[in-house]
Amino acid sequence: MRRCTLEEVARLSGGRLVKGDPALAVDRLHTDTRSLHQGDCFVALRGDRFDGHTFVREVKNCGAVAALVSNRLIPDLPDDLGLVEVPDTLEALQRFAAMYRRLLSVRTIGVTGSSGKTSTKELIAAVLRIRFKTKATEGNLNNHIGVPLTLIRLDDDDEFGVIEMGMNHPGEIAPLVRMAAPDIGVISSIGPAHIEFFADQAAIAEEKAELIAALPRDGVAVLNGEDAWSRRIAHRSVARIVWVGDSPDAVWRAEDVHITANGLSFHLAHGGERVTVRLPVFNRVMVGNALLAAAVGGECGLGLEEIARGLETVTLPGARMQVIDAKGVRILNDAYNANPASMKAALLALKEFPGARRHLAVLGSMGELGRHAAELHREVGAFAAELGVDLLIAVGPNADACRAGALSGGLDADKISMVLDAEEAAVALMPHLCTGDVVLVKGSHFMGLERLVETVAGKDAR
Repeated sequence: MRRCTLEEVARLSGGRLVKGDPALAVDRLHTDTRSLHQGDCFVALRGDRFDGHTFVREVKNCGAVAALVSNRLIPDLPDDLGLVEVPDTLEALQRFAAMYRRLLSVRTIGVTGSSGKTSTKELIAAVLRIRFKTKATEGNLNNHIGVPLTLIRLDDDDEFGVIEMGMNHPGEIAPLVRMAAPDIGVISSIGPAHIEFFADQAAIAEEKAELIAALPRDGVAVLNGEDAWSRRIAHRSVARIVWVGDSPDAVWRAEDVHITANGLSFHLAHGGERVTVRLPVFNRVMVGNALLAAAVGGECGLGLEEIARGLETVTLPGARMQVIDAKGVRILNDAYNANPASMKAALLALKEFPGARRHLAVLGSMGELGRHAAELHREVGAFAAELGVDLLIAVGPNADACRAGALSGGLDADKISMVLDAEEAAVALMPHLCTGDVVLVKGSHFMGLERLVETVAGKDAR
């Protein structure tokens, strides 16, 4: 964030300066006392289980020079701590971020999707960084707090900001879009993730469409031509649409896709030209995400060779199809999160993994599926059976539905186990491991399957 004054903090946040020098320099707005820096203004957010106002009296000792509060009647405050009072600190943070973003010449790219949005965001950022000064959402800080904090990180000399936007309830995308004011909107995919809180998948699609509906007429919507729901919502955009993938109107394509011992290899084709791309990942769905990133790069003025170089430099956050060599066994660690589409994509990557002796899958339950949970877990189990996995361990509250699906898909009962948690899954898996096996570990974050990965990574295979 560029340096501003305390008076500017009050004005941009819609607050009132009640204490402190209006000319006091503020280097950043920040919400976490554990990582405050010298010159910060602490934003005292309130949540269901915390109230940042309880920490305000301590923030001066952490380097903060001011605080943004909704209650200035806090006892024992340091005399030299500036205070800005607002009715609601979260709304003030969001207002500040929106106003601050409009002071900058930076171009922003909004990225959303039911699955693949974090990978797509990282691929876009990797491509743009080949030539441009670019910042992107850190990790998956993509919600009503993460998006404003990401916008506040932008500086005067940043040329692009890649902003990931997540949601799990209706009405959450539009406010994020208003804050970020993107010039380019990207939707990675539309599926039943978080369907617990929506009437149906059409409602999810309409929520995702808020991103492209808000683009300006001279903006660009980049969409996956193979995604049926993206097709259905395309009319919501007044901006120009760029399609990617294997569809007749796609202008960015991947040809000759191969999975090698070092990852994915394909030819990136656009405008009659082709260039070879080698991605350090093994999940075929990443090709589609790479095409979305390539299209963004092309719209921003990069050539094919530059785009290919950028794609090849990408580093994805941990626990997203991370390949771990574990003393004779290779683990595909995708334990960060899961939804039906990403489960199926990961299972396909497991089946296609080169040089595997056997293919083993540890699948944790998926969250936020509501009344559709049993049906969607059965679908995943059936898909695993159709691919012919050699062992399936279903973990968590929906393990029975996953097992039922696998049985219906023709997988032998003696190749299926049901367990309650990560620890039981490790006990069930370890006796089966042999040198040369490849094990997929995937489930929603609440399952904690990273604990199983740690256990398996420390053991010798037979």
